[in-house]
Amino acid sequence: MKNFWITVCIPWQGGFLRFASGWIWMAMVLAVAPRVSAITITSGPTFSPASNAPLAGTLQLTTDVPSRVSVLVDTGTNVWERNFYDYGTTHSLTLLGFKSSLTNEIEVNVYDKGQEVYTAPQLLTYVTPPLPANFPTINVLTSKPELMEPGYMLFVIGGTAYTNTYITMMDNSGDVVWYCQDTPYAPVDVKQIADGNLFLQEAGEPNQFIEMNMLGQIVQTWQPPSQYPINNHEGLVTSHGTIMYISDETLMVTNFPICDTNPNPATATTAIDDNPIVEISYTNSALLNVWSPLESKFIDPTRVTYLTYGEFSGSPYGVDSEHENALIDDTNDNSVIASMRDQNAVFKFSRATGKLKWILSDPALWGTNWQGCLLAPQGSPFNWNYGQHAPYLTPQGTLMLYNDDNYQASPYAATVADSNNYSSCVEYAIDETNMQVSEVWNSAWQTNQDRLYTPFIGRVQWLPQTRNVLVDFGGVTYVNGVHPSTNAPNALMVRLREYTHDPVPQVVFDLSFFDYTSTSPRYAGYTCYRAYQVPDLYTHPVTPVCDLEASEQDQVPVLQFSGDPMNSHVIQASTDLVNWTTIGTALENGDAGEYLFEDLDAGKFGTRFYRVVTQ
Repeated sequence: MKNFWITVCIPWQGGFLRFASGWIWMAMVLAVAPRVSAITITSGPTFSPASNAPLAGTLQLTTDVPSRVSVLVDTGTNVWERNFYDYGTTHSLTLLGFKSSLTNEIEVNVYDKGQEVYTAPQLLTYVTPPLPANFPTINVLTSKPELMEPGYMLFVIGGTAYTNTYITMMDNSGDVVWYCQDTPYAPVDVKQIADGNLFLQEAGEPNQFIEMNMLGQIVQTWQPPSQYPINNHEGLVTSHGTIMYISDETLMVTNFPICDTNPNPATATTAIDDNPIVEISYTNSALLNVWSPLESKFIDPTRVTYLTYGEFSGSPYGVDSEHENALIDDTNDNSVIASMRDQNAVFKFSRATGKLKWILSDPALWGTNWQGCLLAPQGSPFNWNYGQHAPYLTPQGTLMLYNDDNYQASPYAATVADSNNYSSCVEYAIDETNMQVSEVWNSAWQTNQDRLYTPFIGRVQWLPQTRNVLVDFGGVTYVNGVHPSTNAPNALMVRLREYTHDPVPQVVFDLSFFDYTSTSPRYAGYTCYRAYQVPDLYTHPVTPVCDLEASEQDQVPVLQFSGDPMNSHVIQASTDLVNWTTIGTALENGDAGEYLFEDLDAGKFGTRFYRVVTQ
C-alpha cells in the first residue's frame, strides 16, 4: 500500500496559530489570503467519443491555474457525477459510464486549490449510439439492487464459436455502460488490472497478451516464448511482476488407457496434451519459470476420467487428459493453485520447491504415489468437483470453485444424465495440516431457483462488501431438465447470478443472455467464459492531497481538503516531525470528495504538526 502525505506545521500556543516552517508559511498564506482573480477555463471543454468504445470518450480543457475537474451528466431521466482529484492546468480525461441511445448533457466544473469553482458556460452534448444490432439479447430476470454488491460486471459475451464477441461492462441494473467489439482478437477472457486497463490473452494469431485502455486502444502487448504458446484458458498478472499463463506441449505417455469406459482397457503409448504453467516477465516477456504437470508429477499420467474422451475433449497436441483451465497465484504461502477440468482435480504446489502440496479430487483411479496428497472429505453434505472451473480464494481462506459437475462420477461408476444434472458454486474449507476438506457452502442449497446445467465453462467470485457470490453459468444446456430452446436443442444460454452467502442462499440478481423469441433451428445462443465484479469503471490511484487548507475555528485547528472517496484519508499528528500518531480519519463534509477534520485535543500540546496520509 502506498501512502502520500502533506505536512502542515501548526505550533499550538495560547490558542493562536503560528507557522514554524518557511515553505509551510508560504503555502498557508496562499491558502488564506484574499483571492486576486477567479479560476477560469482558457480553452475547451471539448468531448470526443472513442471510436472503439462508443460509450466512452475524452474530455479536454485547460485552465489558467492548477485545477481539478468535476463532471455532471444529465441523461434526461437521470443525473450522474464524476469527480477527478488530480490537479493541473491541462486536462485530458476519459469519461466512462454512458449508456446507449441517450442524449447526454455534460456540465463541466473546475476547482482551484482554494475550492473556488468555475462552471463552463456551455453544456456539451453527446448522443450515444444504440447497441449494435447483433449485440447479445439481454433479459433481466431478477434484480434487487439494494441487496447487490455495488460496482460493475466485466466479461466477454459472444456467439458460441466466439463470433461477434463484445468485451462488456454492465451495471447492477443490467444496463451496458461500456463495450468494445473485439473482432481482431476475439478473446474469451478479460481482466481489469491495477492501472484500470483491461488485460486480454489471445490464443490465435497473433498469439500474445494485450493491454487495452478504456478507450478501446491497445496500450502494450507481450509476446510469449515461441515454444510456449498461449492457451486462452488463463493468463494473469501476478504480484511478482510477472505474467503467468497456461500453455500446451505434446508429451508421450506409456501404458495410457485407450478409453475411459472399460474397467480393463487396452493401453498404448499415447501423445498427451500437457499444460505447462509458464511465467514470463511483465517487463520484457523473458521466460522465468515453467512447471509441467506431467514432468513435475502433479498428476497421475495414466489416470482417465469420463471427460478424457468426452464431447468437449480433443486437442491438436494429443489426448486432452488434463484440460488445465485456471491458475491462482497464492501469495499467502508462495504457492500456485491450478484447475484441471479433465482430471476433475484442483491441485496446489510450492513455487519455491515445485513440490505438490494437495489434490482436491474424487479419489477414484489415483495411483499409489498420489494417495498421500489427496484431501480426505469430512462432514455431510459433501460434493466432489467434476469438470470444475475458476477456483477462487476467499478472504476467509476457503476455496470456491465453479462445479460444472459433469457426470457426477468417476470411472467406472454410474453417471448422472445431463438433463438431471446441475452446476453450482461450491465452497470448500481445506485443512492442509490434516489433509482434509469439507464443504461449507453451495449455491445449490437455494432450492427456489431454476436448475441450471453447464457441461463446460463458468466462474465464481466472492464479493467483499456484501459477502455475496457472483456466479457465471457460462454455457447453459439445460434449464430445469430441458433445453433453453425447444426449436434449437444445441443453443446455449448464459446466466449471470448473484447470491447471498447465507445457509439458504437468496438470488438477488439473475440475468440471461438468450433470445427467447428465436424459432430458428440453427439458433446457437451465447457463451461467457468468465464474469468479474469490479468496484468501478475507473481506477483509483493513491495520490497526494494537493489542496490542503488549515484554519482555526473557535481555537480549534481545522483541516480541509479534497480527495477520492474510494480511498481513506488518515490524519496524523506529531510534536517533533519525527514521531507520528494517528488521531483520526477525515470525514466527508457535505459534497462527495470534500473532507474536514477538527483536532479537538490540540489544546493539550504546545506544538502540533499534522499530515494527511492517503491509503
